This record gives sequence, C-alpha cells and structure tokens, in this order.
Amino acid sequence: MANLSEQRIMVLCDFSESMNNAIVHGVRISGIFQKELCLFHPLQQKGKSDKLAVQKALGKIIHKLKNDLPNIPISSLTLKGDLTQCIDRIANKYDGIMLVLTSEKVKKKLPALQISQIPFLFVNSSDEHSLNYKNPILPVDFRKVMKDTSLWASYFGRFNQAKTTVLAATEKNKDDAKMIRKNLKFIEKLLMKFKLDFQIQKTPKGSFKLPFEALNKCHQTHYDLLIIPSSKNISLIDLVIGLPEAKIIKKAQQVPVLCINPKRDMYILCD
Repeated sequence: MANLSEQRIMVLCDFSESMNNAIVHGVRISGIFQKELCLFHPLQQKGKSDKLAVQKALGKIIHKLKNDLPNIPISSLTLKGDLTQCIDRIANKYDGIMLVLTSEKVKKKLPALQISQIPFLFVNSSDEHSLNYKNPILPVDFRKVMKDTSLWASYFGRFNQAKTTVLAATEKNKDDAKMIRKNLKFIEKLLMKFKLDFQIQKTPKGSFKLPFEALNKCHQTHYDLLIIPSSKNISLIDLVIGLPEAKIIKKAQQVPVLCINPKRDMYILCD
C-alpha cells in the first residue's frame, strides 16, 4: 500500500436485489476518504463466459456511475473463488482497505471476516440518514482490539468531521475494569491528538452486553455508524447459537455496522 492513489474501497457485488445499497455506501465512503471505488465479484463459476458476463454487467454499472460521479475513480475486479478465498488477495494484491457489503446472508459472509485484514462495512439501507457517517458510536470494553476500532473512529472524525461517542462498559472485575480505563485513556489521547470532536459516556452494561446497548442507542437517537470488533475466540456455543456480531448486524436495520477482525493486523488508511 505504497500511496494514497493505490488504496481502494471494495464493494461486494453479488447481483442481489439489495446490491445497490452496498454500491451507494461504497460511493459515499470513497468520497469521504478520497479513495478509488472498486466493484468486486468473487467468481465461483469457472467458465470464461461467466466471467465475461459478470465483467459486462459491472461495466454497465460503472458507466452509469461515472456519468453521475465523474470525480471518483471507479474500477471492477473479478477473482476466482468465494469471498473467503479472495479476501486476502483483495487486501494484499489489490490494496483494498475496506469491504462494503449488504447484511443479507451474513452468516455465510462472516468466515471471510474472521480471516480478513480489512474491516467489513455491513449495510442494509441507502436512506439519507444511513449515509451521513457523522455520528459514529464506539463501544469500548476490556479487549485490546478496542485500539484498532478507535483508529477507524478517528478516520471518520478526520475525513468526515464526525463526532464520535465512546460508550464505555462497566466491569466488576478489577483487571477488566483496569483494561477499560487503559483503553479509554488511549482512545482519548488518539482523538485529542487529531483535535477531533468526541464525548465519553459510561453505561452500567458489561462488556458482553455493550454492543447491543450501543445498537439500542443507535435506534433511539442520531448515531449513524456502529464500530465493533468481530469475535476473537469462537466457542462451540457461538457456533450453535450464532456469533454476537451476526446478531448485531441482523438487528442493525438502517444503521451501518463496521466490523473489524481482532485476529489479524489491520491495514492502515493512508492520508
């Protein structure tokens, strides 16, 4: 990822009815961060005719977008394999820094997130409020990955003049409570370094209930982006009842959810 021009906002184009929501958000994110927009399709069919058909369909979309958005560079990409097989190449070879995708069939998409170096932005609407990205909420618990999630909150503050609300969990365990304080200190220092607008709120909810509390606040107030980490340690129970992030994404409705994998070093936005 040598320089600004090489970084891309990837949009997963699966040709579903809701795909346009992902494209609209991809356009918005590309505009915020001044990055190239790349329409990506994982080509699971092996035939040459299938690839040509997909490329032709993506070309039509790009042609229309360029007529409406002449200042945003737009490209397309087709790769053999499913999303999980393609995700590392998206980041390492094609300089993707975020994947925008719909929340449909989220359970099938999460395995790719669990090995991804770039965050996934799950969207379910393209109404005006969902495209603001001006009031992100950042739940903060005792995990170290909170530092990575706060970095993306700082990007929206720096490039979109967003005001971040940091929502801090409450833990009775002394070690967990100490880690929350350390995370808050780091986040406060980071956001103040860039002179960003933010506020810290505390909630009596513990770390495990915190993301759901944050989502409730999104539905009740003006917050327009939820930033969370994905699960790091996946248990048998998680596999049976479903991962917490899957539940959050399904319940998010019009709220975009930016989900970051804590198991991989994260790609950094060049500015």
